[in-house]
Amino acid sequence: MVVRSLGRSLVAAAGAVLCVVTIAAVPVRASADHEPTALQVQLERLVRELGIPGILATVTEPGSHGRTTTLRAGTGDLRTGLPVPMDGRVRIGSVTKAFVATVVLQLVGEGRIGLDTAVERYLPGVVRGNGGDGRAITVRQLLQHTSGLPDPGDLLPHDEEFARHRFDHHDRGELIRHALDGRPTFVPPGAKGKWAYTNTGYLLLGMIIERVTGARSWHDEVRRRITEPLGLRKTSSPRPAQYRVRGPHPRGYIRVASGMVDVTEQDAGYLDAAGDMISTPGEVNRFFLALLRGRLLRPAELAQMTRMTSATPGGPVEHYGLGLERNELTCGGFVGHSGQMHGYSTAAGLLVDRTGRPGRAVTVTITTEPRDMNDFRHLMKAVDTALCHVAG
Repeated sequence: MVVRSLGRSLVAAAGAVLCVVTIAAVPVRASADHEPTALQVQLERLVRELGIPGILATVTEPGSHGRTTTLRAGTGDLRTGLPVPMDGRVRIGSVTKAFVATVVLQLVGEGRIGLDTAVERYLPGVVRGNGGDGRAITVRQLLQHTSGLPDPGDLLPHDEEFARHRFDHHDRGELIRHALDGRPTFVPPGAKGKWAYTNTGYLLLGMIIERVTGARSWHDEVRRRITEPLGLRKTSSPRPAQYRVRGPHPRGYIRVASGMVDVTEQDAGYLDAAGDMISTPGEVNRFFLALLRGRLLRPAELAQMTRMTSATPGGPVEHYGLGLERNELTCGGFVGHSGQMHGYSTAAGLLVDRTGRPGRAVTVTITTEPRDMNDFRHLMKAVDTALCHVAG
């Protein structure tokens, strides 16, 4: 998870209606063959100590009929006090990048995209500006955040402005043009030892998918190639001007000095291929299990995807592949992706043991944003408990 992202720490806009309550843990568990008590206790502690409105966690064992345990704590709605819906739908933010990268790598396997081909070949004239040049940037560098392209985040409302402007629409072209007006984070693209997280690369990858396939939208290719074959019926992207999260879901909040502001309804279109998708923890687990066990990519492309470069050692992303993150746990690597946006923060992926074998999956979502790295580390402790210390 990149705490410094499009979703920054927020303050309520003047005139916004605040819902200020005392948050209490709601220790309700899903039925399962076993109950990971240590994880449930940890989730309840996160709610109490970090002031998180609600939290969902789903643990899925490997295998074609993997046993799934879903836990929750806190409340799903600060106004009504209703519990967090079991395996409710949430905005998964940058977890979307793993879906998009999978489609790109499928197209690589089909010979329709070259990883080391210049972006200019697929998007002639699009990436030209102070921030970067598509003739010098490759598809691989977009996927791995080694392009040096600046992020468009400063164009978007944040802090006290977001509550007032969360229904404003910013289209993909506007964001890309704004980013290219900025300064590159480093030069040249692909410079040794350089890495900088940028949503701009994934906005461009969505465009490349559309140009190569002729699809009306990259969403169509994600649906055709991933969500429909895997039966992920609760995983989708919002349509234009679709502000609501459909189906059972917890409310999402931003923090303010005196409480929380509900920002569940918003225009997430600005995230596009960098992070606009909605899913459930259970379905995100199924996606990562299918991906890392070889059901979605050929061995050559999966090997490319999981080949990591150093990102932010000691930070929120220690290693990054092609649309996948890896952070170290006490019992192995946590390989997947995380996502942070206004109202929701998610950490999702699989345990990969010392031999490289993928194991159980976990997705944990909190219904606000981490305030700082300390909050993020507490979230990762819950991931570690789920994958390293819960008996199967």
